[in-house]
Amino acid sequence: MSQSIEVVIPVHETARPLERGLASILAQRAELSGLGVDLRATVVCHNIPVEAVQGSVTAAMAEDDTVTWLGHDDGTRSPAGPRNAALDRSSATFLSFLDSDDYLEPGSLAAWWKVAVAQGAAAVIAPLRTPEGTILRSPRIRPTKPAVLDAVKDGLAYRSVPYGLLRRDAVVAAGFRYAEGISTGEDIEATLKLWFRSGVICYPYAAPAYHQTDDAGMGRVTSRLLPLQEEFEWLGPLLTAPWLLAATEAERRAVALKILRIHGIGALLRRAAGTQPDNVLWNGAERRYWSGLLARLETLAGGRLPSLSRRDAALCRAAAKAGELQQLRAAVVLHEKAGRKGDLLTEGRFSAMSRDSVLRHYVNERLRSKSGVYSAPPPLEAAGGGQNSR
Repeated sequence: MSQSIEVVIPVHETARPLERGLASILAQRAELSGLGVDLRATVVCHNIPVEAVQGSVTAAMAEDDTVTWLGHDDGTRSPAGPRNAALDRSSATFLSFLDSDDYLEPGSLAAWWKVAVAQGAAAVIAPLRTPEGTILRSPRIRPTKPAVLDAVKDGLAYRSVPYGLLRRDAVVAAGFRYAEGISTGEDIEATLKLWFRSGVICYPYAAPAYHQTDDAGMGRVTSRLLPLQEEFEWLGPLLTAPWLLAATEAERRAVALKILRIHGIGALLRRAAGTQPDNVLWNGAERRYWSGLLARLETLAGGRLPSLSRRDAALCRAAAKAGELQQLRAAVVLHEKAGRKGDLLTEGRFSAMSRDSVLRHYVNERLRSKSGVYSAPPPLEAAGGGQNSR
């Protein structure tokens, strides 16, 4: 066959429902074969014996020639190492990464592949179905449903994970690689570089989705609340990355806004709602780190972030001055009570209708709903669905 797809599943513990995810891949083999595409699956057994992982699925799956079982021992909990190991050994035309507690909806790989081939895409961003069953309204694609996405105009920075179909030659040439040696955020820079620098990026409108679940349990690496410096360990390398420093101001501002809105504000809200001791959740070191983070993002954006909503801007400033948790919590209360004006308006009079403002986003959300940007087939259970058969 002339083309191939390899789906990579890193596994960190045998309690994950690997059988469901693997079945969702293998069930698509015949359809892809009819299109002339060879399907492969690679299960990376991360810091656990290959035999133990094979024992968590049916004997037929464990012995299936389509599946490669790859051991990877690096002594860390980060999924970066096993993903990079699979990337390094792959010879497939396209790669797709699947978390072991998630699955692919029937027909997804073929639908994504058809778009990739038609457009010569470096990457096809998968429709992402949440555990609640809805399609994630991200990235912020224009209501016109463009065939080829623009990193800035279509808000690609707001999709932080590279779920979908990746043309291996293109992503390798772009330097796509997960960051090893950090506790969290190992895929953030890699994904941004993918969207902004790898080539043509597409979204498969009305295609079956990548289906997330909430079956990971407490073992998920990202479930712990970390100190800001550790939570944002990925940020330093990103802000000094040559590709980002050489980006246009519009690109850098789009990245800075997304980081501040999603990761930054989110970090503040989680700390205000935390149950750990007050001096652990927020202290002088946290305040100083936040102040520095805010300054670095403003510098990245060209010195200012005019599209930031009034309430987000006020919370950012207040956190930079908050010496203790109660002050941060008071600022969060004001943030929550800011109302529609605080949410939709900006501090600059004419910035509220800029491309990346909240008001413009809400207007586009209505238009996206009308044009069906995020439409998808009804959710279907994965082939051989349900939990692990053990």
